[in-house]
Amino acid sequence: MIFMDKIKLPIEGKLPNGWEIKYYTLMGKFYYWVRILGGDKRVKTGELQEADVKIIEDIPGGLVLKNTEIRDHLPETPLNSEIFEVAKNGAPIIKLGDGSKPRVMLTAGVHGNELPPQIAALNLVNDLNGKGLNGTVYVIPFTAPQASAQNSKLHEKDNLNLVADVPGTPTNTIVNVAGELKIDALADFHATSTHPAENSVIYLLDIKSSTMAVYINKKTNSRLLAHIYNPGTLIAAASNHNIPTILCEVESPDGLATESSIQYTYHQMKVFLEFHRVI
Repeated sequence: MIFMDKIKLPIEGKLPNGWEIKYYTLMGKFYYWVRILGGDKRVKTGELQEADVKIIEDIPGGLVLKNTEIRDHLPETPLNSEIFEVAKNGAPIIKLGDGSKPRVMLTAGVHGNELPPQIAALNLVNDLNGKGLNGTVYVIPFTAPQASAQNSKLHEKDNLNLVADVPGTPTNTIVNVAGELKIDALADFHATSTHPAENSVIYLLDIKSSTMAVYINKKTNSRLLAHIYNPGTLIAAASNHNIPTILCEVESPDGLATESSIQYTYHQMKVFLEFHRVI
């Protein structure tokens, strides 16, 4: 697939107009059907790789297991125990695969009280651990471990999805880490109880973003939405560093998780990896 050059992002708070939405939706659908009609083939899987758990020390850690809603929805596995231990001292980042391309990143917990994606992210790394992948997956299940431990939307009074362009914030740190790792695409996973209050996938006004979003829209029946641009969102900040991004939402009350919401966001994560033919 040949992508056109990345367009200049709109000004803060600007709602994309109808023609822009139609154009990027159409291009995403075109790519989707070309791929489906072509068989959506995957290459041979890579070598088996065990998960490698590291720490982003510039992000404050937290006792995530204090959040009983997270603890009660997760099995006790050696990998989960290692991740929770690392989270005491910073944000854990789990590498799955051998470092080869494509290199994709999944993030969760930008808002600490949006729990289904954080739980699903740990389920994902356990399921992919020791599997052969066609590339490399980096998973950050707890963007702000302190907020996750406190079941709080805010991290140190900050909404982290408004300050990703501010140096020193956890979301800005993650954008920098993604750049250092030469990430090819990033998906940020959230839960929603207000706007849009439904399962959805949100894209920026560029073709790489819209093609990822439409693919997930078609495969998971997530509502397709255009991003109202704000440079402080994680996906806008990553895009401004030339990392194609999308944001996935699952409907869920704040501070709670259900098996259905966990499974839905898990499905979105798997389809994101399928889009990049990592699995």
